[in-house]
Amino acid sequence: MKTEPVSMSWEVLSASIEEALTREQYHQAEELALSALEEAEEFEPGDRRLSITLECLSEIYYMQGKYAQGAPVCKRLLRLYAQTLGAEHMDTAIIAHNLAMLYHSWGKLQQAEPYYKRSLKVKTQVLGQRHPEVMTLLGHYTAMLYQMNRAAEAEQLRSSAVQISNGRFTRSGRWEAIVAPNK
Repeated sequence: MKTEPVSMSWEVLSASIEEALTREQYHQAEELALSALEEAEEFEPGDRRLSITLECLSEIYYMQGKYAQGAPVCKRLLRLYAQTLGAEHMDTAIIAHNLAMLYHSWGKLQQAEPYYKRSLKVKTQVLGQRHPEVMTLLGHYTAMLYQMNRAAEAEQLRSSAVQISNGRFTRSGRWEAIVAPNK
């Protein structure tokens, strides 16, 4: 008698994704995240698990250099946050920065720039000009301006950018836009 494979719950998949990421097993993390996304798509509209899954999946694609797959996922997440939290919310700015880094790493500098600017505007307003996250963002944006042969603009920003991060995605960690699932 043949048995059907048992489907893992979203919670188990989510924990497994984090474990695979910790071990830097990105291919396994991607497969798990796609399964979690399939589960999350069936939840009620506004369920926070969808945004959590999309954040993980976009990070996984970024870490693997699969920018063509990551961009639509990250854009979807950005729209979701902008619609639910507003364009000026910090979580929206975090996702805009992640999308800018994705395009920047992909070599699509023209596409990256508006997302850097969008994120910089919000993060500066919310956190202030001297906050480490703002400095990191300025560092990424400045590096891109140099790559675009826009040294004068880069030099203007460079005086403000004293810290450059390791170029890793930042998770919003709040998912405030999303309603908690019913228990």
